[in-house]
Amino acid sequence: MNYCPHCHSPLKENATFCPHCGSDKDTGWSEGAEFTDLETPDYDEIVENEFGTDEFGNKKKKASPLAIVAAIIVALAFIAAMVLH
Repeated sequence: MNYCPHCHSPLKENATFCPHCGSDKDTGWSEGAEFTDLETPDYDEIVENEFGTDEFGNKKKKASPLAIVAAIIVALAFIAAMVLH
């Protein structure tokens, strides 16, 4: 049985890649090469862009007071319609 030169997982005979770590016989992997050429995104920036807040809840966008009043009026109208019928 063969073993992966990178992660030492067992490989099937004539395997062309390692199903555990993904290294293959053509390109292979060298030590320390996993993340050296990659630019990883900034987590806090992604969260702020997506949700308007950081991981601690800072910089949260506030709802408009007009939107809150409108939502309350719609909810009260719906409840009144349900009670009267």
